[in-house]
Amino acid sequence: MSNMSGLSLSACIATALFIGGCSSVSTPATDVSEVAESTTAQRVNQSYSGLLPCASCPGIETHLDLLSDGTYFLTETYQDRPEGQFSRLGRWETDGERLLLHHGHDNTLIYFATDNGGWLQADTQGRPIVSQLNYELSPLGWQPAEVSLELDGMLTYMADAAFVVECSTGQGFPVVMTEPWLDIERTYLASSSAGGSYLHTRAQVTLNWETPEEGPARHQLRFQQLKETLPATTCGSPLADLEHYEWDLVELDGITPDALQAMHTRPFVRFSGQQLSGHSGCNVLAGPIQLEGERLTLGPVASTRMLCQDVAEIEFRFLQLLEQASYSSLEGTQWSWYDEDMTRLASFRRKPVNE
Repeated sequence: MSNMSGLSLSACIATALFIGGCSSVSTPATDVSEVAESTTAQRVNQSYSGLLPCASCPGIETHLDLLSDGTYFLTETYQDRPEGQFSRLGRWETDGERLLLHHGHDNTLIYFATDNGGWLQADTQGRPIVSQLNYELSPLGWQPAEVSLELDGMLTYMADAAFVVECSTGQGFPVVMTEPWLDIERTYLASSSAGGSYLHTRAQVTLNWETPEEGPARHQLRFQQLKETLPATTCGSPLADLEHYEWDLVELDGITPDALQAMHTRPFVRFSGQQLSGHSGCNVLAGPIQLEGERLTLGPVASTRMLCQDVAEIEFRFLQLLEQASYSSLEGTQWSWYDEDMTRLASFRRKPVNE
């Protein structure tokens, strides 16, 4: 894109994050944090690719898709190796001039923004690689790759529609019902105790970016092979990732998202040790909480008794679920509560520390 050659370095890096482009020089860029923060709302889906060095093969074809919702897909194909393709998904964020690709709790890949709109791989010490070989991923616009991986998630099925919430990101994927789905459907129906309940499932899947007959384009999931189902379990509830944070209510069974969005005070909870506290939308609440593995026990919960007519229905439903919650599940940055039948009651979004 030669017409962009006169852009400043910071503007070019902003383009790397949100549009792609700029010159062909593969050097690390600097001072991008303010640009990244100020233009977060302008993020668009963006793809990158490059043929990176390989010690025992001709090269590693690397494809990276960054989605505007903070999810990424990374596929590495080792040339001249049978079954040499590996994919992963996770959450991404920027930190100054760095792109951080988080996978699981303790696995992070680091890249540095370059002035041609790409990303330069970091070495094992977290520094930009300086080499005559190519360690850069160049921008492609939006060209999402087909992704094949083993997925760990919460599967639900109701009214001939299936949906999976992936554990590490909390990202949801609608299921395309191909032939392998029939066996999974039978397994789900045999394991599920209530219509629309969730079942912890591990399976080999493919994900493709498609535009359905209704709704916007998004990744669609196709099951290839079921690995296992784990009834009465969830994605897990690590205390270190749950305690001491404030969790805003973003989903409540029986209440529309618009109704929650319109609330002047959004319900939230937080806990430390075995004490829960929070706000139900009108009243302050507090009570005991026990979290052992994925099992969740709340209450009895006490609250103040102010009457707020405009949020009475939501508050009543919210207080009800405190008595019904039996399972806890951390799905990406969302904390979900399920009842004894594994029906989802509510989901909470972790509020960033700086909010």
